[in-house]
Amino acid sequence: MRLRLDQELEDLRAAVDGQAARTIAPLAEKVDRTQTFSPELWAAVRETGLSRLPFAEEYGGEGGTVRAYVVATCEVARHCPVAALYPGTSIQVAMTLLRHGTPEQVERYVPGLVAGDTIASWAFTEPATGSDPRQITTRAERDGTGWRLTGAKQFISFSGQADIALVFARTSETALGAFLVDTTDPGWQTGPPSEVLSMGGTEARPVTLDGVRVPEAGLVGGIDAGFDVMLAGEAFGKVRAATISVGIAARALEEAGAYALTREHRGTPIGRRFPTVQALLGRAQASALSAESLVLTCADLLDRGLPVPAEAASARLVAGRAARESTEAALHVCGAYGLTRDMVVERLYREAVFFDVSQGVSEIQQIIVGRELLTDAGKRGVSR
Repeated sequence: MRLRLDQELEDLRAAVDGQAARTIAPLAEKVDRTQTFSPELWAAVRETGLSRLPFAEEYGGEGGTVRAYVVATCEVARHCPVAALYPGTSIQVAMTLLRHGTPEQVERYVPGLVAGDTIASWAFTEPATGSDPRQITTRAERDGTGWRLTGAKQFISFSGQADIALVFARTSETALGAFLVDTTDPGWQTGPPSEVLSMGGTEARPVTLDGVRVPEAGLVGGIDAGFDVMLAGEAFGKVRAATISVGIAARALEEAGAYALTREHRGTPIGRRFPTVQALLGRAQASALSAESLVLTCADLLDRGLPVPAEAASARLVAGRAARESTEAALHVCGAYGLTRDMVVERLYREAVFFDVSQGVSEIQQIIVGRELLTDAGKRGVSR
């Protein structure tokens, strides 16, 4: 059961679903087990046009919307969540450049990112920062007409495959800047990818920046604009993460529903015989539909160019909860079989956990939502 969309988006959903079933789904298990970036999977994702969907035709895009991107991404995620992550950072960097970059930066980088010819990394996280930009220690120091970046980043997805990276570094004790780094330049060094519970196909690696030189033209948005640049990109990133969680939830419920109609108890499918199974699936389905609705609302706000700090963080929370609830329900319905690698439910359960602790833990999202609520309450005043 999915939310009903207008016919154009329903057609897009069906087309992406069919293509992903043919070209992406067969690669999902291998990428999950080997925890390696798959050029074959990247090619299959590019063929779906996912990276082109939210961009105008003048940049090589499909002239679509974030809403269309969300619908398509959800379908890719149903078949292979890590595949839905593949174009994510490249899209995030392209959107950031369109909002904060110079015309020269847009012309040089955005068309390649939109086409999928260029892969980008988002280099924010450091060993000690987590989600707090105030703890960033990577330094950007003036060097003639440019800058030199020195420091270390951690868990940087696609850093081993990236052509460029948007690196966040301190330009002073109080200011944060964002810099476009050519990963072929001296001083950009990546370590071995971390072995993780799920989503290992992004090959999140540590990165060392050993005096990487960046020309003045590589500074995005000004020497103290890094925080604003980060917020703009992270908002989209949260919506993307929530979308993938919705896809995970949808697939888990499909698997659980199919099993409940084929597994019999005394000649009757367990889904028909036991109201407890129906209640378990019904509660999870309601959460999944709520999450999908909130994600689409966030997409609409982004399409209108509006800030979505509370909405995006809420979507992360609600969709993450829906993914966990749906995969847990699927495990309970499938019983011991759901724990085996013979069933996709086992992988989905591990993947549902990913966004609880990655790219901003759920507790941080709660704080963001609460802070925005209090800010709004303060503006409205207190009635007595």
